[in-house]
Amino acid sequence: MLSFKKLVAGCVLFISVCKIGIAAQTELLISAASSTTDVLKELIVEFELDNPDIRVTTNFAASGTLLRQIERGAPVDLFFSADQLTMTEAVRQGLVGHDSVHNIAENIMIIVGRNDLSYSLLDLASIVGSNVKLIAIGNPDSVPAGRYARAALEAQGLWDDVVSKLILTQNVRQCIDYIARGEVDLAFVYATDVRFERKDVDLVLTLDMSEPIVYPIGILKSSKFPGESVRFIDFLKSESAQGIIESFGFKKFMDLTR
Repeated sequence: MLSFKKLVAGCVLFISVCKIGIAAQTELLISAASSTTDVLKELIVEFELDNPDIRVTTNFAASGTLLRQIERGAPVDLFFSADQLTMTEAVRQGLVGHDSVHNIAENIMIIVGRNDLSYSLLDLASIVGSNVKLIAIGNPDSVPAGRYARAALEAQGLWDDVVSKLILTQNVRQCIDYIARGEVDLAFVYATDVRFERKDVDLVLTLDMSEPIVYPIGILKSSKFPGESVRFIDFLKSESAQGIIESFGFKKFMDLTR
């Protein structure tokens, strides 16, 4: 029979091993653009299956809002932006390591409308017509989709003509909600936001942007888990992850001009 001391020692050893097992799981926090919500959740499920030692949590908001949170010391490991401008600013401030940044996907900007509109848009210039009453766009000061929309309008000299019709939103998903509820006529959103047909939202126009809408991800210099963060980025560039990204309506990063 085991002596009492050996039994106690065995119990202590078992508890210690259990504690080590629990502590071994690293938790990564990703601050990601709202437009990545659906695809990132799916990617994380796949990643955690292959990496049981890592648990990934998320914080979704407009890219500009996320950057301000990071500036204030949010304990983030990875920043997944919906535009290169916001990521460039994060790098400029020394928050994200330049060499850690990788382009992961590309999106397309479109205009959607209520399904009961009595008119159509032949081109972007048609948006200034009297038939168009209200237009939802993300706030250009913090939402990349709004910044892309403003750039497209300014490029054709239309911004001043439509600014009085604009309803600014906190993220691109709110634009879709305004359309679905019939509160605005048109909205500037990403193609991935309407990848599934919706009876209350119609595609009105696809925009030809002067610059690609690229989604970069980078590692915070303050991250306590840079090695695990690299593993997540490597996963995003893998064939299986890129297949998931493409299935959600994004263009794969391999298609981009690097």
